[in-house]
Amino acid sequence: MNKKLVILSVFIFSIFIYSLSFAETGDSTQNSNIVHDKPLFQPYISISPDIFYPLEEILYLEGRAEPNSLVMINILKQGEQPVRFTVSADSFGEWVVNEKVFLSSGNWEVRARQQVGQEVSSWSNPRNIRSIVTGVNVFGINIRYVVIASVVLIFLFAIFSISIYFRKKIAKLKHGLMEKHLKETEERFHHGFEEVRRGLMDQLKDLAVSSDGRSLTPEEINKRDEILRELEKLEKGLEHDIRDIEKRY
Repeated sequence: MNKKLVILSVFIFSIFIYSLSFAETGDSTQNSNIVHDKPLFQPYISISPDIFYPLEEILYLEGRAEPNSLVMINILKQGEQPVRFTVSADSFGEWVVNEKVFLSSGNWEVRARQQVGQEVSSWSNPRNIRSIVTGVNVFGINIRYVVIASVVLIFLFAIFSISIYFRKKIAKLKHGLMEKHLKETEERFHHGFEEVRRGLMDQLKDLAVSSDGRSLTPEEINKRDEILRELEKLEKGLEHDIRDIEKRY
């Protein structure tokens, strides 16, 4: 009798435990269905720059999503190719984008969405970024305007210095040529002047010899005065020609 009661008690207890397990499984399945039926919320962008200098800064974005979810970030501007990033949220739901990226000048729009399993959320509300480009992109190399301006200034300074150097060099050569030409001209004038002067002096000597201590006749006086005037004229002409050469150079 006692044995039957024990067996019956064990059977009733087993049925009770099974009922509890079934009830918990049912509640869990129901709760799972409730979570599954609830739409996945949009990720939140908490930090984004209002103004971004792509040639000088690294783009930093930060936000929150479901823990361990996959977060997709789109950066859009009309007429430009979109910039996309995919990052994973950590166990606390925090995600970060920290990338060197080039955004052309203008206003860009940042949106994010997340994926948990096969479920994908809608896109988040946009955050605006104003990109200011302080340079140019040449064959994939970003060159800042200040660098370009520095190179141009150095180039102009080099051209100016070379120009000043050659101008001084040319002026020096010209001055040397002028002095050489002036010297040669003076030598030619002096040589010609000496020849003429010698001829005139010879005429004066001949005139003195022919007079032989007597008084000069009016004709001889006129001839002497003419010779002296000719000498004076030659000297003045020589001085005038030399000054004229100096003025031209």
